[in-house]
Amino acid sequence: MADMPHAAPDWRLGFDIGGTFTDIVLVESGTGETHLGKSLTTPQDPSVGVANGVAPLFQRLGMGGSEVSVAIHATTLITNALIERKGARTALLATQGFRDTIEMATELRYDNYAISLAMPEPLVSRRLRFDVPERLDRDGNVLVPLDEAKVREIAGTLKAEGVETVAIVFLHSFRNAAHEERAAEIVREVCPDILVSLSSHVSPEIREYERSVTTCANAFVQPLTPRYIDKALQGLASSGYANPLYVMVSSGGIASAEVAKDLPIRLLESGPTAGVMAAIYYGKALGIGDLVTFDMGGTTAKIGLVSDYRAQKSNVFEVGRVSRFQKGSGLPVRIPMVELIEIGAGGGSIAKVNTVGLLDVGPDSAGAVPGPACYDRGGTRPTVTDANVVLGYLNPDYFLGGEMQLDAAAARDAIATLSAPLGESVEACARGIASIVNQNMLAASKIHIAERGADPRKLYLFAFGGAGPAHAYELARSLHMKGVIVPPGAGATSAMGLVTAPVSFDFARSFMVRLDRAAPDELTAVFAQMEAEGAETMAQAGVPAGDIVVERTMDLRHAGQGYQVNVAMPDGPIDRAMLDTMGPRFYAAHEERFGHAHTMIPAELVTCRVTVSGRVASIPVPDIAAATDEAAPVKAWRMVYFPELGTEVETPVYERSQLRHGHRIPGAAVFEERECTIVAGPSATTTIDRYGSVRMDLTADGSA
Repeated sequence: MADMPHAAPDWRLGFDIGGTFTDIVLVESGTGETHLGKSLTTPQDPSVGVANGVAPLFQRLGMGGSEVSVAIHATTLITNALIERKGARTALLATQGFRDTIEMATELRYDNYAISLAMPEPLVSRRLRFDVPERLDRDGNVLVPLDEAKVREIAGTLKAEGVETVAIVFLHSFRNAAHEERAAEIVREVCPDILVSLSSHVSPEIREYERSVTTCANAFVQPLTPRYIDKALQGLASSGYANPLYVMVSSGGIASAEVAKDLPIRLLESGPTAGVMAAIYYGKALGIGDLVTFDMGGTTAKIGLVSDYRAQKSNVFEVGRVSRFQKGSGLPVRIPMVELIEIGAGGGSIAKVNTVGLLDVGPDSAGAVPGPACYDRGGTRPTVTDANVVLGYLNPDYFLGGEMQLDAAAARDAIATLSAPLGESVEACARGIASIVNQNMLAASKIHIAERGADPRKLYLFAFGGAGPAHAYELARSLHMKGVIVPPGAGATSAMGLVTAPVSFDFARSFMVRLDRAAPDELTAVFAQMEAEGAETMAQAGVPAGDIVVERTMDLRHAGQGYQVNVAMPDGPIDRAMLDTMGPRFYAAHEERFGHAHTMIPAELVTCRVTVSGRVASIPVPDIAAATDEAAPVKAWRMVYFPELGTEVETPVYERSQLRHGHRIPGAAVFEERECTIVAGPSATTTIDRYGSVRMDLTADGSA
């Protein structure tokens, strides 16, 4: 019998540009065969860092970009442009009397006791904010017609001012977009080169301030995004790649480059989101649906929660905080996104002596340039990575698998600049740096997990990122978690999330009505419109109509309440019987989250939501070979400091690639691989599972 022909390899390429490193993953979708690349991020032109990582990877495998079927990208471009205020010259057209909404904000103070409170500056200066005579009521009925002559006059001013992009935000446009759409037509007639963002398209939801900020933010970065994506495509084309480029959006799905160019604000936090999607991918293989994700890179650490193989989601994110990591001090962007808490704790976080003479760490980071002192790239200030070298966690001769030599002497010299004024030894100061960064992450993790009603004692910490696996054990031990799981190639896990996530996009329309008074035909029309938009978006991304999956939810609240809870809708037609089930669903969801529900108060619909997705890519996680010897081969021994012992101990070091399924390692150990270093403490029992994941198990009290 003749051999059956083999299917041609289907390679998927993902690249995640972080603040310090660019992570690259190449996966064959049929077998799960995976190859990783890593390079330093080049902030001045991120596409250079991508090329520096992709080209050697292709060369190592003897292949070219023409063999890659799809490339998917996560970027920090949008976040950085907003934080650094390096966007385009932007104008705002608002309903008459409301142009200053983006500066007045909510009039709430994020710090009640700060005398000189700094608030975030609006993205649009006042001289480029214009009042437009027009007005709709809350149901979208016209009270004041649009003054088209005034819009035309303003458009001439925009042209004279050299404006590149404009945001149009009119009251209640989420119920009737006609005035915004007509104003956009006039602006494009007068100024065909100006890009236009409409709030009815970018964020058609209630809350005027948040909607205005979101639309302005989209406009602010919109001219940058096409140039950036086109340049990234050119870089891939130089390696022979000729297919479309896709991007990770903040809600955890993949979208086409065309959608990203139109709604670039949806790319906010796309890199951290990719890491959570990777955790879900590995969690399904491991049969673990509930996880805490821990992504620690060179600049920040991100904590997320996965429940029943689903990421926790939010619809508001603050960007550009004046007081970093202090809630309420940034610009609220209303977009669907995976909910993460971000801490200024990364390998590049800079340690210093604060104004009261105490040791402090972060949130400032050395980033990729100049980087930690041990990188020997011009950095002189002590960082978490420098402390990890001194404490024995990192091997200076095996960073990036030996491709990058760390300067241990430079790390000690940098920390000595702090230890001298503190009157401590270099080792004691390094221990202090590690302790502070761990405590910062611990405090944030406790709050984030508790606020979502989860119990860390029942969960594993899924650790990844370049620095995460070195700090995960201590974090999990302090939280009394079940243990730590570190997936294969943990340093590039976020990139793995790119190639395993489905094509997906979220839509929302605010439609306020009490459920008992809602007209089923009106709601059916609202959801049908969003589903039609979703089908068009999926078609642009090449998703067959038969593969489209639609999920519908409602944001509900007690009538008159200030905030709402997202509740899933059952499948089937939207009729009175279905709507009658949504009230009890809301009360149950509210009670589960907050411990109570006022069933005597009618439930009120605020916003209708639809998620439209393609089928999840069914890429298998390859098995690794089983161990033939009971004992794992020890690569070396070195002195490593462990806080629970209060001293350094001689610790076995293992090469992760040499470990096999079934190996069991009790107690303290260090596992080295090209992408990261994994540190297991004395109270851990480490096993290697069938997929090559390093699993550290702890008991409830933090002992093995």
